[in-house]
Amino acid sequence: MNKNFSVTALFLFVLLLAVPAMAWQGRMAGTGDASGLMEDESDYLTHPSAIAAAKGFNAYGHYRLTYDKTATWDYRLSAPLYNVISPYAGSGHSWKNEAQLGAAFALGAGRMGVFVDYAGVRGTYSGNENYDGFYGPGYAVYDLDNKLDNFALKVIYGLPAGGVKLGGELQIAYRNEEQKNLWMEGNAALMNYPWAAENSPEINLYPFMIPCKSQYWEAQGKASVLGMMGPAKYAFTLTGGLPFGSSNEYRYDDVPLTYVNAEGKVKGFHVGGDFWLRVPLSDRLVLPFVVAAGYKDMKRNGSGISLWPSIVTYDQETRDIFVKVGGGVDFTPAGGTRVAGGLYYDYLYTSQSLYFFDDTFTPPAFFVDNYADLPKSSEHRLTLKTLVEKELCSRTILLGGVNAFYGRVKNDYAYAAYSHSGPREPLDISTGGWTAGVNASVGATIKLEPVSLEPFITAGYSEYKTNGDGTLGASAATLDLKRAGWLVGGGLSVRF
Repeated sequence: MNKNFSVTALFLFVLLLAVPAMAWQGRMAGTGDASGLMEDESDYLTHPSAIAAAKGFNAYGHYRLTYDKTATWDYRLSAPLYNVISPYAGSGHSWKNEAQLGAAFALGAGRMGVFVDYAGVRGTYSGNENYDGFYGPGYAVYDLDNKLDNFALKVIYGLPAGGVKLGGELQIAYRNEEQKNLWMEGNAALMNYPWAAENSPEINLYPFMIPCKSQYWEAQGKASVLGMMGPAKYAFTLTGGLPFGSSNEYRYDDVPLTYVNAEGKVKGFHVGGDFWLRVPLSDRLVLPFVVAAGYKDMKRNGSGISLWPSIVTYDQETRDIFVKVGGGVDFTPAGGTRVAGGLYYDYLYTSQSLYFFDDTFTPPAFFVDNYADLPKSSEHRLTLKTLVEKELCSRTILLGGVNAFYGRVKNDYAYAAYSHSGPREPLDISTGGWTAGVNASVGATIKLEPVSLEPFITAGYSEYKTNGDGTLGASAATLDLKRAGWLVGGGLSVRF
């Protein structure tokens, strides 16, 4: 029986190596993605210097599949003075595939790791709208689609240097991103309609998803140090990256005709840092702490000649900021048993803006649509993580974890438009609300020397609700947004 198990494990390992391979963290996934809460060999994916602490040759494989069901995705804008009611009601789902293949081995005075990562997302959503607006009542349906393919090659190296371990990572990645929307009423169909700020809130699908079609390469680097501060162990890593070799387009179709395809580039950068500290109070009790922060700025632009005829130019910018601070307890009450828990605070900020300029070849006709906030969003979130790890025998360890979070959310929505004939009715609304969710994971580590298998499954549920008021032109306006859904997933990690 042991021989049959070994043959099966080796077969699964070879099969895993044959498919494209993101995240090798079966143990972390089985405990609820508790990175930083308990120490793990895969920590060097965050802190490259940690790879110098291991020895010998190891090969790794990982595959994870997640199904994310959005049962409710509703957006309702109301402006009584203009009799504007735009009640969008939608739902949908996405599939996410993550895989990774790699190995770590001794090289010179240190140790090197080489990994190939893949992450892919396919999302499709649909909804309907019984609206009443500036141009009368109507019934429309809409579709939203997003596609993401990320491929990355990572080279990690770490070595001892005096009383510390130093490490670095170089990564070259290829990103392929596409988002689009389609609004349909009767025989009319509009794909990626950009002029909703011109008194057409019933065609404004930007609060759901901003269209783009981008391909670009990205270079990223990390510098890392791991050492001791008295009895405490620390790891500190800085990271940064920027895109290059990019192409980008914004295509607006007045179906079946393409009105314009504005072509341009992707620019930007991102920087960040992670600091982990583990303070032992005894041989069974450790206090782990995590501090992390990051900033990302992505800009897309394009220009093209339209069917008007005119020259259409556009600029899009997305800025993201995150800060994480927290800590917990990692306790081993008895041999073969481990429990841990932590409380973490996250600050999350996203600002999205989009600007269109349509200048006709016959002056003085022109049109400007400026979506300043799509939205500008901030969130203060608390997350509680708990996990347990129990060794049943020398070959089998069971894992489990539960995460629960609650956040307070604030959003700003704003747009304005004007043309050669004058301004349109601008939108300016602020909303507030909350988001909450819970996720549970179970997994195992099965040791079949020289192979270890780490299967896991996850499931969760979350809700997001905000509402508020402001103005649409001269009218008071209100806005409500609700999103709720669940996810389920699983996968397998292999260590050889």
